[in-house]
Amino acid sequence: MAHIIDLPKTSTFTKYIKPDKRVPTIESALENKDNITNTPRNLVAGGFTWVLPTPRQEYDFLIANPKAIEDFGLTQDEINDPVFKKIVSGEFYEDQKQFQKHGFPMPYAQAYAGWQFGQFAGQLGDGRVVNLFEVPKPKPDGENRDVYELQLKGAGKTPFSRFADGKAVLRSSIREYIISEHLNAIGIPSTRALALTYLPSTLAQRHGAERCAIVARFSESWVRLGSFDLYRWRGDREGVRDLSDYVINELFTINGVKFQNFERIIGIKKHFFTKSSISIDDLTDYDKMYFETIIRNAETTAMCQAYGFLNGVLNTDNTSILGLTIDFGPFSIMDKYDPNYTPNSEDHTARYGYRNVPTAIWWNLTRLGEDLAELIGAGNELLGNPDFKAEVKEEWEDSIIKRATKIIEIGGEIYQYAYTKKYVETLFNRLGLSHDLIDPQNPDLQVDTVISPMLDILYKIQTDFNLFFVQLQDIDLTSGEYAAIAEKEFLKNYEFSTFRHHKDDLIKDIAAWLIDYQELREKSKTLSSRPDPSKFNPKFLPRNWILDQVIDQTTESRGDETSYLEKLQKMSSNPFDETKWGDEEKELEKSWLQQGNKGDEFAMLQCGCSS
Repeated sequence: MAHIIDLPKTSTFTKYIKPDKRVPTIESALENKDNITNTPRNLVAGGFTWVLPTPRQEYDFLIANPKAIEDFGLTQDEINDPVFKKIVSGEFYEDQKQFQKHGFPMPYAQAYAGWQFGQFAGQLGDGRVVNLFEVPKPKPDGENRDVYELQLKGAGKTPFSRFADGKAVLRSSIREYIISEHLNAIGIPSTRALALTYLPSTLAQRHGAERCAIVARFSESWVRLGSFDLYRWRGDREGVRDLSDYVINELFTINGVKFQNFERIIGIKKHFFTKSSISIDDLTDYDKMYFETIIRNAETTAMCQAYGFLNGVLNTDNTSILGLTIDFGPFSIMDKYDPNYTPNSEDHTARYGYRNVPTAIWWNLTRLGEDLAELIGAGNELLGNPDFKAEVKEEWEDSIIKRATKIIEIGGEIYQYAYTKKYVETLFNRLGLSHDLIDPQNPDLQVDTVISPMLDILYKIQTDFNLFFVQLQDIDLTSGEYAAIAEKEFLKNYEFSTFRHHKDDLIKDIAAWLIDYQELREKSKTLSSRPDPSKFNPKFLPRNWILDQVIDQTTESRGDETSYLEKLQKMSSNPFDETKWGDEEKELEKSWLQQGNKGDEFAMLQCGCSS
């Protein structure tokens, strides 16, 4: 454990990727002639631009997450250190000589493009984000990249701000600060939130004039599928290759081993290539990079579905190359099982609604395949041809298109398998059922026999989706009185006058599922791999109505009152362990724990994209 000022700092992205041509050097960025680094414009070339955080009139440090502090490699007393507070707010960078004196890399903003709601939006990029530096992880896990990159969201205008102001309001900053750490706590791959700084004198026009904040957040990488969209849009073949090499060498090579997730999946199921003209031995590193990204995103999507978490906006610029949940706007945790639910009030077609999320992510990954078409279509022979780097000859085009199409098709099969396998495994964790009961070759069998009937029941009875698993894990089914248990445990709050399902039919359906479930539960007891469901079913979730209460208190007090925020941080960052929730605000805690019993006005809430 160390102080942030003393940690070794690097910036590998800027070493691999070419900078903005109009700001080619750090010296030119620091000079910032004609305010070029903060003026919105299109980059004709390059994947990033050097830029410093915009100075603000006031900085009011609000909170830092103790778990994130630990994982980032810092001492807990860092939370009270003035230098730490200045770094995570951006104030430290107001003195150029200071950050250079301490060996800090020059900050930058990343360029990317994106497909938004099915339409190509052109250049997007870090319009209010400044990337500061990378630090080594204190506890490398051997499965992921061994550094974290820290960035500030809400740090001011960059060339990618377009018509926006480079600001982030306190409301959305609190939401991101809480949900990213909660997702990490329940095991869903996510970007992280280190600290939250209030900017009391900085206003942004959103729903009205709102006060702003800065979230210091970190991740193994902030590269997105939209990063590749940018180079394809420009027709920059060299840029696509540079970015791909960066991903392969820096993100997907862990302790000298490449593409760990792809090798794991292929080790289980090799049939993807048995009927293909492309064999496993024919695969290039670019092919494997594509498949690795597919698997990572498939598995994260499966976990989000199993927990009912919805991002709300899953454009290609919001889809991580590492398969992380990223960029939280109109997100929500689904209160009741409804496959048609979308948390985004502006998503009128429910493109990113619960039912459509897996398809939407695959759609994004197909766009990535198109971005990589030349590289995944080339094969080993063309990649080894010196002429291929300079141009694509006409006689190569048909073979490149044919091979790229096949790689994408294989990717679709891999996506479906990886998604289904992880989805079943995650729900089996929540149900306390052994993974040994899952057929690794055909995990969809368990979807048909166990999961789909359960979801059908949840849809009919409209009980709280997550509390159903918490309730189920503690129910004793050994009496065999399944009909009585069904009525007592799952229908006690059911309003039969409201819904179109007869009581006797519901009892029959629930009892039939409980019989099958209990049989699997008993089988699991004989197997060594049985999961403990209490370690997978959170006792607390940061629902939208709870977030609204916290936002209201913090906003109305102008950051002077943070008791709700501090309480929510403890509960959402330790969702399985109530002993870490503290002794303060116990009545509030009791109210928040009612969760699924607060009434329909508190459930299935939506919000817009404004942040």
